[in-house]
Amino acid sequence: MDFRANIIERLKPFSAYYCGDELASLIAIKGMPGQAELSGDPPFSGEDGLALDKSFGHLGWGFGSKSTRTWFGILLSPKNTPQLSAKDLKQICETVDPLTIVTLDKPAHIALKQAFTSAEKNISPDNFLGKAINYQGRQFVGVDNFEAALLDVSEKQRVWAQLKQAKFPGR
Repeated sequence: MDFRANIIERLKPFSAYYCGDELASLIAIKGMPGQAELSGDPPFSGEDGLALDKSFGHLGWGFGSKSTRTWFGILLSPKNTPQLSAKDLKQICETVDPLTIVTLDKPAHIALKQAFTSAEKNISPDNFLGKAINYQGRQFVGVDNFEAALLDVSEKQRVWAQLKQAKFPGR
């Protein structure tokens, strides 16, 4: 079994929770499903997924469309599926092994805190909400209400400024 096939096999139990490239250097996590997911569509299949494709592309972190994403997206609570546990979220993140993890709403911040809290250093959602931090060899970027911001121009600008704080390759 080749490397990619091994990663895909390890992620198989979590297929309802994710989309994108299993070997991505960037993970985006959202806690709350959007309209598309509430209608039964896969994670990040709505406007937020398209906006993230464009945003990450403009920042020099990949490109893509629904079928060719170069980033990995995790939805914590897909429709008719139990919420992803902190242990499982950490397992998914460790399996993909990205350089950067972007949280897109408060539930994602809280879940990432629970998944990556350690005895040596405690992350709280407030200490990376709206900014980027380095933790355990990864960059965590906290964006506040990404999907809701798509409906308001000033909110889009605020979220864009939060995303730009990330240290993406080539910037």
